[in-house]
Amino acid sequence: MSYTDGQGRLGEGRWSKGRVVRGVESVVPRPSNLVMAVAPPASKDRARFLVEKLGELGIARLTWLSTSNGAGRIPSIQKQRAWASSALEQSRGAWLLETSEALTDWADLEGPLVVCVPGGIEEFAGVRAGTVAVGPEGGLDEDEIPESATRVSLGGTILRVETAAIVAAANFR
Repeated sequence: MSYTDGQGRLGEGRWSKGRVVRGVESVVPRPSNLVMAVAPPASKDRARFLVEKLGELGIARLTWLSTSNGAGRIPSIQKQRAWASSALEQSRGAWLLETSEALTDWADLEGPLVVCVPGGIEEFAGVRAGTVAVGPEGGLDEDEIPESATRVSLGGTILRVETAAIVAAANFR
């Protein structure tokens, strides 16, 4: 059986007498330091999907973003941790996705900041991101996006919050 501590340590062991007998272990570097700042989706099921997929991709942190048009609620931290743990187990990763239990303001996001918006640049292969922000389904108000942010487009259609976040994470991780 394989196991992890969620902090980069992977191991192979066996189950004996009701406990894990540790075997050979290794430390795995974090696959990504990317932070995804996402407006909470409208439904709990979509929030769960988002947490699970970002965890499977090896994203470092999910921060729930406070936006003018956001209508979703943040799931409890216990649910978020359970979903992230499930994704870690399924993907056999070594690093547990960190999540937040409160909304984060734009001013508290670390750079370089990339914001996903319709009309942003479409060719962003060389763009560096420390944090990638995805707004709510009602869109972002123009005045809430920091001037220093790089704006990128995820294509010609408007994506749901969780879809946009996963597409962005896959492109920037």
